[in-house]
Amino acid sequence: MNPTAPTETLPPLHQMELDEIIKKHIMFEKTRPGGARAIIKFKSLVGLDFRGANLSGADFTGSDLRNANLSNGNFHGSIFYGCSIQGANLENGDFTRADFRGADVTGANMAGASLEGADLRQGAKVISQNSEGKPIESSHGKTTLKGADLENANLKNARAAMVDLSDADLTSARMSHVDLSQANLQNANMTGADLTKANLEESMLNGAIMVGTDTTGTKFEGAIYEEVLTDAPVGKVLDYSEEEDPLIQLLKDHNLWLQHTGAKGKRIDLSGYDLRTLPSLGRYSLTAAIAEGAVFQGMTLMTAQMQSCKFDKSDFRDAKLRESDFRGTSFVEAKLTRADLTKANLSPLFFSEDRKQAVNLSGADLSFADLTECNLQEAILKNANMKGANLTRADFRGADMEGADLENAILEKVKMDS
Repeated sequence: MNPTAPTETLPPLHQMELDEIIKKHIMFEKTRPGGARAIIKFKSLVGLDFRGANLSGADFTGSDLRNANLSNGNFHGSIFYGCSIQGANLENGDFTRADFRGADVTGANMAGASLEGADLRQGAKVISQNSEGKPIESSHGKTTLKGADLENANLKNARAAMVDLSDADLTSARMSHVDLSQANLQNANMTGADLTKANLEESMLNGAIMVGTDTTGTKFEGAIYEEVLTDAPVGKVLDYSEEEDPLIQLLKDHNLWLQHTGAKGKRIDLSGYDLRTLPSLGRYSLTAAIAEGAVFQGMTLMTAQMQSCKFDKSDFRDAKLRESDFRGTSFVEAKLTRADLTKANLSPLFFSEDRKQAVNLSGADLSFADLTECNLQEAILKNANMKGANLTRADFRGADMEGADLENAILEKVKMDS
């Protein structure tokens, strides 16, 4: 849910008005007559287009910028205090030394953005008044970038104490000397990130991904560091000490088992294995495979054939699963945070006219996953976490959505039962 006041309580600014403000701000920056600094406080700017704009030093205090496009813009030193910026596009923007205190940037695209020296600390509640003189609370004071895409972003020297970066994608982010003390980094992906001399004291790192992360000189005193995924293998790994590839042998036995409906060969069971070292796994047919509690995190498995599999409690976070065939597969309590399931097939598998097997995603974590044009007809999604997920044009007809959490999910053109 949007923690800020409903957008209708803030006076709206239209695109033509915004364009005029940007024009005058540029004149102000160049000290030309008729220029004026952009001060756009407590306005509804939902979905407006700022692309490539130069609004350095602008003041957006308390405004609603949800789903706005700020990509490639210059917002050096701008003020976003207490703003709602959920789902906005800030890709490749310059937010150096910008003030994001108390802002909600949940699910925003900040890939390649520069936040060097930015202030991401908590802020006080921001109170304004509507046209009727009634108070509007435009911020709850807590800065959150939950689920934000910060891949390759620059957060050097940023002040981000107590910020909520849970579920965020910080792959290859530059975060040297950043202050993340008491920050929430649970389930965040920091693969390849630079955290040299960063301050993570008393931060929450439960379930974070820190593969190839540079933590030279990083302060971790008092940090909660449980179930952090690193380069070290988790659980079992395939034994490659022998000349024959163990995976090939397992697949040969599995294919024989499939061809002879179990009379010959052996069904493949990769339960409890860390499979991240198998980059070519997606090219093999794994129909009816078992891999419960296995680790597939970050793997590329696009167009994979994985019908009628058992992947309960497995880790597919950040996996590339575009256009894969998962008909009839079970993902009960699986981790699929930030996974790319664009156009994946998660519909039932039909064995005969009167026998079918639905995909089971009960209790699965699909937060901030991309399910664009995904086929989820008749899928079981009981108590599934779909917070911030992109469900654009996804097909949920006949699906069991009991208890599913769709907070902040993108539901544009979703197909559901009427």
